[in-house]
Amino acid sequence: MKSEIWASLPPANEVKHDFKGANISLGEVTNETSQNEKLGDFSEQISSDMDEKCKFSDKVTAKEEKENIHEVCKSKDSKNAEIMLGECQLATLGPKPLCLSVPPLNLSAHQEDTLLKPWINDFRFLGKHSLLKLQNPETCEIFKREKNVGVFQKPLGLILPHRYCKFHFNTLRGCERSQCKFAHVPEQGDEKVCMDVFKKYISINELCLLQRAVSMFMEYYRRFPPGIHFDLQVLNDLLNSLLKHCLLKEVFQVVNLSIMVKMLPALKILLEIFEHVTTMKLRNAVPALIDIFCKLVEAGMVLDPEHFNYIVKLLYQVQASKQEITAVLEMKSRLQMRQFKKNWTCDLESALNEIEHCKEKGDWIKLGNLYINVKMGCEKFADFQRFCACIAETLTKDYKEERLGVPFCEFAETVSKDPQNSEVDKTLLGRIGISAMYFYHKLLQWSKGRKVLDKLYELKIHFTSLKGLTGPEKLAPRCQIVNIAAEIFLKNGSLDGALWVLRESDWIINTPLWPCDRLDVLNRHNLLCTIAHEILAKSLYRQTFEVLQNLPGFQNSQETVEVSQYSLLFNKLLDACIESNSLGMSSSVAEFMISKSIPIDFSFLRRLITSLGRSCLWLKARAHYKSALSLGCYPPLEGNLYRKLLLIPSYLSEIEMLLAIEIFLVSNASSIQSPGTSTQMLQIVLKRCEENKSRSKDDYQAAVERLIMAARLSDPKLFIKHMTVNVNKEQVYSLEHCSALKWLKENMKWAGKVWLFNNH
Repeated sequence: MKSEIWASLPPANEVKHDFKGANISLGEVTNETSQNEKLGDFSEQISSDMDEKCKFSDKVTAKEEKENIHEVCKSKDSKNAEIMLGECQLATLGPKPLCLSVPPLNLSAHQEDTLLKPWINDFRFLGKHSLLKLQNPETCEIFKREKNVGVFQKPLGLILPHRYCKFHFNTLRGCERSQCKFAHVPEQGDEKVCMDVFKKYISINELCLLQRAVSMFMEYYRRFPPGIHFDLQVLNDLLNSLLKHCLLKEVFQVVNLSIMVKMLPALKILLEIFEHVTTMKLRNAVPALIDIFCKLVEAGMVLDPEHFNYIVKLLYQVQASKQEITAVLEMKSRLQMRQFKKNWTCDLESALNEIEHCKEKGDWIKLGNLYINVKMGCEKFADFQRFCACIAETLTKDYKEERLGVPFCEFAETVSKDPQNSEVDKTLLGRIGISAMYFYHKLLQWSKGRKVLDKLYELKIHFTSLKGLTGPEKLAPRCQIVNIAAEIFLKNGSLDGALWVLRESDWIINTPLWPCDRLDVLNRHNLLCTIAHEILAKSLYRQTFEVLQNLPGFQNSQETVEVSQYSLLFNKLLDACIESNSLGMSSSVAEFMISKSIPIDFSFLRRLITSLGRSCLWLKARAHYKSALSLGCYPPLEGNLYRKLLLIPSYLSEIEMLLAIEIFLVSNASSIQSPGTSTQMLQIVLKRCEENKSRSKDDYQAAVERLIMAARLSDPKLFIKHMTVNVNKEQVYSLEHCSALKWLKENMKWAGKVWLFNNH
């Protein structure tokens, strides 16, 4: 092994000198050892001012080592001597220490007088001085070794618990034991020891100590979370020192772990890292740096827009990719949203105060603009709903002065003009409108309530499926909201408005999805009855029938209402329809009443059947006649039909008589159409009714004429012949067989379906 050693001793004056190194041959390594000496292994490490490592090894006996160290420590001249060691190479042949035989060092006169040549790091010393000539080479070598031992093993001044390794913590060289029984990492609860060690290492600012601090930081905080002794300033100082020594890898390790334990470094440190990467043109470090940057922002680090702009500028200088710059800009947007969330509580309070200010000024347009601004900035819908509830309360406060305008209308008009107006805005406006509607209904201010409803209609807001934002209307059933809106229209004389509200709600009353109480059902009953009377008075039969069809009790089984109580209303409508010859509507009303078992006035039903027949609406006339038979409107026919005898009450109209004859013919069709039955006679008796006995003979004679007319109305015509008068002074007629046979031949196909399949 060969090594080059050069040394110089600075004088008091600061003058620069260059020295040439003297080459010293150490000889070859041999296996021979001295019998009187035992050599040990001693390895040292120093760091120059330029952060370069120097290594050298030597072997001396343990006894000489102790004596020489003692002598050198006592020597006053050692204080003024500083030996700078050059770069040396240590060849290691195996895990065991090498035994080196060091021959005496001989310096020639030329080597002593010649200045040492500068090495790579070009160490220079200030001041003029003379060279120290070493008379004994062995003494010189020992002096250098023992001086370095003092530097590396000198305590750093840390006060540590006994369980910690003092060589590892408290010396520059550290612990060299392969298996040390003392702790090299602070234990749980000794975070203060950690902080003290970090502070000491940072203050010394040696490369090896900073690396040891990083290792200690990583090992400790991977196992234990930060406690009360954690000092954020120490973390920042450590990162700053690492950056100055260009230890970027260690910086990334410490920052990543600090993010995991939620102890973020200062923003200044982050910017310095970006500056370092840019200055050193470390393009390969950019992806890892961007990743750390995003983690810091997500963890809560706050940057101003100018910080983001500065970082983007640095990234452009280091030629970062478009994706990396985009990632920084995305974090800028996310940070702005997060900052807004933090400020939203304050913003909401200021917005609520602004609502009160708008109320005092009566500036509802400004209130609408405030709604738009808050909507654009609010992220949580629950907060925005709370804001809208405050608006609803403001628009429905009791006013000391009577105002001509309606605040809700001005507010809603302003909001609706927003280009970004959405269905959500319509829903919220509808709910606010419901609160305003309840407010005016309570005060009986029908005109203002009407204006609120007109504005909702104008903005096409389907409020009937909504609820209010405040007060009792927030929990009101749908039936109640519709009732109040319809009542407001009705009080303003707007039947069309009331019908619009009811139709808009699909006439809903009580359903599993929209339940209501009995009082709401009763209010709906009274409301619809009032509307029906007013509409019927205007001869609006179709609208009246629509209202009556949606009375409580008709929609579902949950409405336990006795529908027979509606008989008077329906019969009144039926009578009006027949009177006005609205036969289609009359027929529909009668069918509905029969299907819903609503008692129907027989006189109205008979009039309807007669009117239908006279208008040649025979299908409907026959259908209603069958229904009338089933309801008992006419005397039963079953007892006489098959005896070839038909009893017709004299009070029937010609249409009713004809329909009775049709049933009579169909019932006896088999006997009429059988051969050899032409001699059998079909008789018709025009019955005098007891209630008609007091009537004049003219009434009965009119009945006779109606019977003859009924036979003529038939297609083909039927011929009847007067036979006799029975004991009750009732006219008896016979039905001509040929005409009956012809009628059956032409009409039996449809008549059988109409009259036989549902015998009465």
